[in-house]
Amino acid sequence: MGVLLFPDEVISEIRERVDMVALVGEYVRLVKRGSNHVGLCPFHAEKTPSFNVSAVHKFYHCFGCKESGDAFSFLMRIDGVAFPQAARSLAERAGVQLPESDRVEDVAERRARQQTERQWALMDEACRFYEQQLTEHPHAKIAQAELEARGVTKETAGRFRIGYAPHGWDALCQHLSAKGYTSADAELVGMVLKRRDGSGYYDRFRGRLMFPVRELSGHVLAFSGRVLASPDGAAPGPDDPKYVNSPESPLYTKGNLLYGLHEARVEVRRNGWALLCEGNFDLLALHQDGFGNAAAPLGTAFTAAQAKLLARFADRVTLLFDGDAAGAKAVRAAFPILQQHGLRGSVVQLPAGHDPDSYLRAHGADGLRQLLSGARGIVEALIDDAAEHAGPSAADRAAAIDTLVPVLQSVANSVELELCIERVAQRFGLADPSLVRRQLRQNRPAAPAVRETNSALAASPEHVRLPKLQQELLGVLLDRPQFFASAYPSELEGLLTSPALRGVLAAAKASIQETGALDLSALLSIAQDNPALPWLKERLALQLYQDRDDAEQVLQTGIAMLAKQNLERELPRLGQEISKARRAGDDEQAVQLTKQRDELGRSAAKLLRRER
Repeated sequence: MGVLLFPDEVISEIRERVDMVALVGEYVRLVKRGSNHVGLCPFHAEKTPSFNVSAVHKFYHCFGCKESGDAFSFLMRIDGVAFPQAARSLAERAGVQLPESDRVEDVAERRARQQTERQWALMDEACRFYEQQLTEHPHAKIAQAELEARGVTKETAGRFRIGYAPHGWDALCQHLSAKGYTSADAELVGMVLKRRDGSGYYDRFRGRLMFPVRELSGHVLAFSGRVLASPDGAAPGPDDPKYVNSPESPLYTKGNLLYGLHEARVEVRRNGWALLCEGNFDLLALHQDGFGNAAAPLGTAFTAAQAKLLARFADRVTLLFDGDAAGAKAVRAAFPILQQHGLRGSVVQLPAGHDPDSYLRAHGADGLRQLLSGARGIVEALIDDAAEHAGPSAADRAAAIDTLVPVLQSVANSVELELCIERVAQRFGLADPSLVRRQLRQNRPAAPAVRETNSALAASPEHVRLPKLQQELLGVLLDRPQFFASAYPSELEGLLTSPALRGVLAAAKASIQETGALDLSALLSIAQDNPALPWLKERLALQLYQDRDDAEQVLQTGIAMLAKQNLERELPRLGQEISKARRAGDDEQAVQLTKQRDELGRSAAKLLRRER
């Protein structure tokens, strides 16, 4: 397969101009720690942040799953795109013009990209059409009245790009045709359907209030349409489903997106938690009343893909579901999914007869905030619900406890589990909590213990083989590349006893000499077979020395200390070699070794005097 080739200087310019923290921050909630930024890894489930981003090195590294790279590799990995698409996106972000004449793409790849872009454009055109119909169509008042009845303001409707699919059969078909799109194009993305008699196509969405579903980048991938009354005022018939959603298409996979997350992602990241509701109007009401971190599944049960999306931005999720049996079932199903992706879950079950929209109307934003402040952990809520709905007999109550076993088995924290066991015993009137523990043991599937560490300080075998002081001093040079113009690199090169670290230093010096800057991409490429590569990736994600004076002090002291260590180790060895040469009558070898010993002593003395 062909690749898209750009001049090295263009790639370097893009890499240099992209704000790495801002880029990653659109997907991961980052917290500043010293001169670095840390967050939960977007590439694997974890509970303790191990994902580091260096603004200076423009590099990321996860100390858990070992993923690392620059802006290009991050975008390719996180969005699942090839290098050409990542380069275009980053070039646009950085304001760098890509040279069209230098593009050499595989034909199939280029066609696939063009097709996807055309599908995005078609969906955006359909969305604009629906938005326009909401204000201009003769029957638009039907849709406007529905929005007004639900308290949706024009500002909210505009922000979420809500529109109106006209009553009739082919309004969108005609519009898209006038814009140059074929019916086959529209059918592929689920916007139109073939007539049974083969005479043409008709609109999938007709007489509906339209809610566009957008991915995180903002592209419209699908629609959810709510049925409206007919132009003559007749209510929808029993055969008219309340909601019609887009089918799966090359753009859209059911269960992979959350409605409103595009609009909510900034608030979710800022607050560190997401509010999950069930309905489209519920979501609009929440956002409109100040709960800008709300999102909603798209007519499906909560999925692992949706949890993974949320985990990019938050570490907590509050479920705001109806307080009925269906709501409790949804909470039970969501819990293990949240646990699996490292999301702490809580739940607020609304009073009977209320959904978020109606509760806000009745009690206002302050009332809902008060309700949310009392959110219970999901396990506690499920225990309470099981106890409240258990039958009166001993058999009924035992059966209710059995339903809680899978929930309790999903609790990973041993302290939390113990508290939950005690809560079960208390709510079901058991004097001895050990009965619940016994039930858990009897039903627990055998599984190997998994121990995960996310500590940036945890040492891998590679780290153990690399001398600590030598790692530290080389890391200072990587943090402060301007020191490559000083004598420090040459001094350090003569003192490094680790061949792997000497290789990294040599590659860094070569990069500086060739380009005038430390090219991390070239450095990593050269070090691909170097045993120090894992250490190098981790170290480039950290910026430990921001202050120049502090860095220089560490270099001076550390190089002197390293020289002293080498002197203490090498002088006895050379003395033994000299004695051995003299006993063998090899005076020439003895003289050479003596010169080497004397030179080592002079060099060490010079460095030690500088330290003092």
